Amino acid sequence: MSIKRWILLVLLLGLTALFVMQAHQVPSLIQYVFLPPDFSAAEETQQGGEEGQAGQGTPQAELPGKLDLFMKSWNSFLDEQQASIQAAALSAHQGGAALTVENGGSATAELTALYGARHTLEDKVLVNGRQLYQEEVDLGTPSAVIDEGLAIALFRQGNPVDMQFTLDDQVFTVVGITRHNRTVGERADYGLMVPLKAFETQPTWEVMTAQVRPLGGAGTRAGLGKSLQAWQSGGQVVDLVKEKYRAALPVRVLLCLLGMFVSLIGFQLARRFSTALLEKNRERLQSEYISRLWPRYVLTGALIALSFGAALLVLLVAFTQLLAPVYVFPEWVPAILVEPKEIARTFWNNRASATALLQMHTKEGHFLRTLLGYITVLCLLAGALLLVPLTNFYKKVSARG
Repeated sequence: MSIKRWILLVLLLGLTALFVMQAHQVPSLIQYVFLPPDFSAAEETQQGGEEGQAGQGTPQAELPGKLDLFMKSWNSFLDEQQASIQAAALSAHQGGAALTVENGGSATAELTALYGARHTLEDKVLVNGRQLYQEEVDLGTPSAVIDEGLAIALFRQGNPVDMQFTLDDQVFTVVGITRHNRTVGERADYGLMVPLKAFETQPTWEVMTAQVRPLGGAGTRAGLGKSLQAWQSGGQVVDLVKEKYRAALPVRVLLCLLGMFVSLIGFQLARRFSTALLEKNRERLQSEYISRLWPRYVLTGALIALSFGAALLVLLVAFTQLLAPVYVFPEWVPAILVEPKEIARTFWNNRASATALLQMHTKEGHFLRTLLGYITVLCLLAGALLLVPLTNFYKKVSARG
């Protein structure tokens, strides 16, 4: 293989490894994206026996609002699933939030409002100040963490800690500045995070996301996904563990195919090796008695078996790893493996869910799907570069045999 081909191959493999590492840095969360309820109006009545109190003149302001009832249902869900959940948080999203400051500055950013265990989500790198305290998230303190791009666009400086801005008629105080690092899946140029309960009147959210860090394996994650769908219907479950696995699938396929090709070369080399050993033993039979050669024949048989066994082991490992994704994506396995109708039904059921007219995603999911596209192209190019030299090498080995 030429030097240029080697350089290009190393470059492709290096980029592939970089993208795979970026995929594995995504947190292993279960994300459930759903359309938020209407939080604009307070509940007119309370449940159960509280309806009588409301009819006896309880002030409207003292009745629980829809947001409070929604958070109570979320906390009840967490209590029911506490054996399966390590940490969980709710986040509400608005793509074009308008921020203003007293001196007339303004900017538009992607707003994320948080409720629940703050450490569920991965913190961005701090440049100045601090992250939101858990107490601020629980109490709804009007504090905000903004990225440095938004700091410059809004305040015309890189460190506006303790400065204030207005968002939806609510004044927020900047407590931290994070590194501006826009990635695939980020819609707006800038972003900020605030407590969900900080708003006196809730904004009109585009979507909400329940983000859960599970305890357990694939079974636990599947059960949590179904429980989240039962808690709030009509949403979309995004299992980032499966998405990370999916992003690295092209690398697995490439390595497995290379392993199978290496095993074929191994069989040819084992055949040549065994032929050479048998030929030497046949020559010795012409000058020595067979009774004196049986230890050598035993050793020869063991070496031949070992050489073919090594090639067979490589083939079995490659084939097993190629089939391993079946355990991660059982939804693609037909109920009857050899029944064409079941195969077609399984295929179309999965395609129908993947091509729905309305789908809700997360930025982490978009990021991993984009990496999947990049990694697929890189693996195809790397396989194309390796195809010719490996084929020529196999022909040489076979010809010499």
